[in-house]
Amino acid sequence: MRVSSRIATFATTAISASGLALAALTTPALAASAPVPSPIAPYAQAAAQVNANGTITNSKNVTSVTKVATGKYCVQLHSDVSAARAVPIATLRSSADWRSEVFTNIDSSNCSGHPNSVLVYTGKNGAAADEPFFLLIP
Repeated sequence: MRVSSRIATFATTAISASGLALAALTTPALAASAPVPSPIAPYAQAAAQVNANGTITNSKNVTSVTKVATGKYCVQLHSDVSAARAVPIATLRSSADWRSEVFTNIDSSNCSGHPNSVLVYTGKNGAAADEPFFLLIP
């Protein structure tokens, strides 16, 4: 009697665990159709997820992105954030070409009409190229 009780308990536990595993596998598919909420970046002054064409996918305290030339983006910051005092960090998104590079510059003289901007350069094999990137102003 004891052995059969333990087998029944084991079987119930295994079925419950497999149900949880199945739920975990199907949950991301449901979440993918939900709208993208605002980013949670509590320690960032500004942050942006930018596509290769210069459109913003998600951002915090970034008012606009202007693609001024191939691989050259002016990221306009909200007035609460000072580009002149910023220490910008940029990284390429996973969809960028593996031979790509990204650079930032707080000299916004190339961003005419947008004085509070961070300039982001993207390239591939030493030449300017449009690539998607993340920008963070800690």
